[in-house]
Amino acid sequence: MPIHATRRLRSLAATLMLLSGISHVAQLWFNPLDTPVLISALFGMMFLLLSLGLSGQSRFTLWITIFAVILNGISGGTELDMQHVEPVLAWHLAVDLVVALLCVYILFRTRYSEMD
Repeated sequence: MPIHATRRLRSLAATLMLLSGISHVAQLWFNPLDTPVLISALFGMMFLLLSLGLSGQSRFTLWITIFAVILNGISGGTELDMQHVEPVLAWHLAVDLVVALLCVYILFRTRYSEMD
């Protein structure tokens, strides 16, 4: 895989993190203010910062992003009710999974290839 493809995957992960961060923070306007919404907004602010980091070349940002989205996925997965799935929560969990897989793949490619 050429360097440009790895860069595109990294840009895709950064874009998904940006959209996820915006939607996490936007929950402040649509939901009543309570502890889970505030924690979600804090995760959103962290995701906005990580999206900036993913735009660069740091492998450390990839590790932090993997850890953050897994932590967010675990905390969101405990609220998942299979009888009534909220679309926003399902979207956040799907983005978390995709971003984590992209970051793991990019780490693998940068470690075992002559890339980036």
